[in-house]
Amino acid sequence: MTGIPSFLSPIQLHNRLNRPVWIGFKLTRRGKRQLVLLSAGNESGAQLSKNFETFVGQIVREFKLDPAQTDFVELRQEQCEEGMTNSWLRWHAHWVGTAPMECKADPVTSESARTYLDEVLIRSSAAA
Repeated sequence: MTGIPSFLSPIQLHNRLNRPVWIGFKLTRRGKRQLVLLSAGNESGAQLSKNFETFVGQIVREFKLDPAQTDFVELRQEQCEEGMTNSWLRWHAHWVGTAPMECKADPVTSESARTYLDEVLIRSSAAA
C-alpha cells in the first residue's frame, strides 16, 4: 500500500496474474455520472496500464456501477523540485456488459479539468 495518496482509500483487487494488490480508490458522483479515481501508488504489481481491464471489471461488479455512466481517471504522482506533482489520465474502454475491452488512456491536458480533478481528490464529494 505504499505511495497511495492519503486522499484515496486503499482497496484490494487482483491483478491480471490473480495476485492481490492494493490500489488507491475514490468513487464520487458528478450529476448522474460516477467518477472513479484510481492510483497504483508505488505498487509495481498494481500498474494500471497493465491491469486496467482487470481492475475496473472488478470495481464495476463490486460496486454495481453502470459502465456507460462511469468515468475512470488515474492519478500519477511524481516527485519534482517543488514537491509532488499530479498528472491525470482518463481511461476509455469499449464495454461488453461488465467486461472492458480495447482500453486506452489519454492524458488530461485541459487546465480546468486537471484543476477539477485535483479538487475532487481532496473533497469528500464532488460538485456536479
